[in-house]
Amino acid sequence: MKKYNSIVLLFASLIIISSCKNDKTQKEISSTPDSELKETEALAVTMEGEKLLYWKDHDTVWAARKKKVDDMRIAYLSKIEDPKSYLNFAKAYSEAGKIENAIDILTKGMNKFPDVPDFYLYRGENLLRSRQITESIDDFWKAGQKMEKATLATGLTGMPVEDSIAGMTLSYRNYLLMAIAFHCNQDYSSADKFFEVCGDFSTNSDLWARSYYWQYSCYSRSGRTQDAQDILKNLSENMQILPSSKHYLDALKYYKGSISESNLVDINFKPTNSEEANIWLVKMYAVGVKNLLDNKKDKALIAFTKIKESGYWNTLPYIAAEGELLKLGGKKYVSPEKIDLDNSAKKKEIKPQG
Repeated sequence: MKKYNSIVLLFASLIIISSCKNDKTQKEISSTPDSELKETEALAVTMEGEKLLYWKDHDTVWAARKKKVDDMRIAYLSKIEDPKSYLNFAKAYSEAGKIENAIDILTKGMNKFPDVPDFYLYRGENLLRSRQITESIDDFWKAGQKMEKATLATGLTGMPVEDSIAGMTLSYRNYLLMAIAFHCNQDYSSADKFFEVCGDFSTNSDLWARSYYWQYSCYSRSGRTQDAQDILKNLSENMQILPSSKHYLDALKYYKGSISESNLVDINFKPTNSEEANIWLVKMYAVGVKNLLDNKKDKALIAFTKIKESGYWNTLPYIAAEGELLKLGGKKYVSPEKIDLDNSAKKKEIKPQG
């Protein structure tokens, strides 16, 4: 109870932020679940309004993703009263890069099952991937409120395999993503607060390593330099950790100086599939951040640009790198318009304000 009281107080302290948000994502998106985009059309846009297309992966992987969308559509239509069918269908769309379709299904589920926190969390996650950062924070906020009454720690459909093995809960995922959304929007002070809330749900070394990876970057630029150093000072380099979290620990060791940049990552490596990219991007983002902190902006720019050129736009380090490039370019983030799923129109390319 004490844990949730602290979260409620935190929400209250940031109520001004919430009141300034718009509610446009609360409206039902008028589209059909069968809407499809051609592979040459934008699935999303960057923070600078550039089109984002399909990322590199094996053909068999893309075929499996498309089949899963078809299978989950059938399950969804046959179990329209089951909230899990909405969640699984939306997850299939999201994994296939159809972010706006996923948002559409989650909105429908949210309207039908308004007390299920999973819908708010996963719609927030997809809004973040579609660079609708302000709206994603709204959903994470509401998810946190709904979770106070939730009974299933990992949600109705559970966590993805690697996250499940790491012991991730719905609450941990929600507050980590909320903090990262603030971080990507360069609101480091608010991000700090929610990384700390995320810490309340960190129950093992894997979860601590993942949250500390982001928290160090945030503390280092929000004026909490000593807190950032304390993270590294208290870091146990021999901690027991799963292989799926090792790259986060390695990045922290790099921040600490225990691993050199050349031993951490090959900055010229070009991933050809998501499995390679997920590890490489986490390490590359750390390289960019450390060079920023060391006032080596040219090297930081190279690292963040290489991340952007990789094309794996659905990952958190990629989104964060976009935010870093905006800041380095002296620009401000402007939320993009949605793709119109009825006619598969591309998002309007909104350029950032200089």
